[in-house]
Amino acid sequence: MTPRGRGLLITTGKWSSAALVAALIATLAVVALTPHHHKVELVVTWSNTTPASVWRLLTQHSGEPRWLPVFASVERQPDDHGRQVWTYHDPAGSFSATMLTILAVPERRYERLLLREGQPRNQPWDGRWVFDIEAKEHGTRMRITEYGWTGGFKFFIVQRILGSPHTFLEYYARQMGRALGDPSQIQVLRTH
Repeated sequence: MTPRGRGLLITTGKWSSAALVAALIATLAVVALTPHHHKVELVVTWSNTTPASVWRLLTQHSGEPRWLPVFASVERQPDDHGRQVWTYHDPAGSFSATMLTILAVPERRYERLLLREGQPRNQPWDGRWVFDIEAKEHGTRMRITEYGWTGGFKFFIVQRILGSPHTFLEYYARQMGRALGDPSQIQVLRTH
């Protein structure tokens, strides 16, 4: 660990300052070139659960903290032109998200949208979720489609570089299966 060439190149262990700068530039290039918009599609099948049971679990938001521990509480807000609005809070109290139901066709289709009021459009994520439900033999098949946007450097790195946009949806589907007492069979159709 000695200076070389009048201090222009300093080595620390195996990395030189030039290598660290090159790694930083490469990381920034990956972040800049990775699309911020994504579409995720999953198909989840429960072999012994009716569409009515899936619908109840999917739409009874006040009960979600019992089976979805990433949220500590869910609060009902005043409706927006007859559409339900719910705010979710994490256990640490450092994160909240407000969701608007934009379409509810019982036991068939459910759509939700993240409300961005009071927050910059690009921090840190945005999305719309569509749940299509159908009976399948003695069970239920549900297609979940997420149209999302990931921004904010930290959130972007965690979700798009270190992880995948479908990670939370898979977690959500597995937790639904646990709550239903019927293991979720998950197929990821598309992630980009």
